[in-house]
Amino acid sequence: MPDEVMSNQEASRLSCMWSFGLILMQFVLLTGSAHGASCAGAGLAQAPLWVWPLIAGCCLFAFGTELAVLTSAPSWQFKFSYTIPSTVMNIFDVCTDALAAGVMLASYNCEDCRLEAAWKQVAAKSALRVNIPLWSIALFAWLATLPQFLIPLFTDSHNSFVDLDLLGFETIASLPEKTSDANSTQERFMFKFFLRLLAENAFQIHVQITIAGLSIALTGWTSAVYMMLVSIGTSSVMLLFKLCQLAPDVFAVFEMNKRDRFGKIVFFNGLLAAFVVVAYALAKILALFVCPQHLLNYNGCAEFDV
Repeated sequence: MPDEVMSNQEASRLSCMWSFGLILMQFVLLTGSAHGASCAGAGLAQAPLWVWPLIAGCCLFAFGTELAVLTSAPSWQFKFSYTIPSTVMNIFDVCTDALAAGVMLASYNCEDCRLEAAWKQVAAKSALRVNIPLWSIALFAWLATLPQFLIPLFTDSHNSFVDLDLLGFETIASLPEKTSDANSTQERFMFKFFLRLLAENAFQIHVQITIAGLSIALTGWTSAVYMMLVSIGTSSVMLLFKLCQLAPDVFAVFEMNKRDRFGKIVFFNGLLAAFVVVAYALAKILALFVCPQHLLNYNGCAEFDV
């Protein structure tokens, strides 16, 4: 393959293939765990064991995809191969998010499940006082991740490497870095910031911590809770990693819009809101191990009857 490593047309085919594959994988994990999970008392249901080899296979296939592209151009291979682990972690993160949503839905089929009753008590004392079923919030949190996989299928992007970055293939997405224009940089930043960092990671962490905290308070540290903690831990690591990745782009996007006063206000307010959401998510993770009932509310540790 020539120095360009991969043409935009080839990148488009690859992004469409992986978009369809990841959507299918998530539906399999969501519905499979929802129907195949086993009840575990008042808390979370236990996911079936067959999902883990399936997730491992998907991660290995992603690793092989990037390795195949890199080895076709040895001059690029060693420059970008360090990002391959982040791609595997991205795919693992996406899969465990779907698994966590499926397990939450499965829990509601269990007769002894008391997650919803505990959630109503917590929600009644929260700042927003929401009256929304917890299962619907978990399902919505998973649905919020789907746009990043649908965009490559239904849009005709002038830069398909941006689509690959949305899917988590950061190594391949970095290949045309030298020739990327300002529009591509801004497009990549906006997609990555809103769809991957906020919708996929920050929102998921908040929902999954709430579910895990309720389950721990009801039934203790079960294997189902540890599965949820794996998903929370993966999302947290990827959230911090993406913040570090986006740091250089923040200054680049700011320079592009420095003459637009309204744009700068929106930009900085968006960044401030994002950091508040991220900081609160990390505080909720700490509360899992510090608070007596493992949940954090706006006025301190949450309290509810179990």
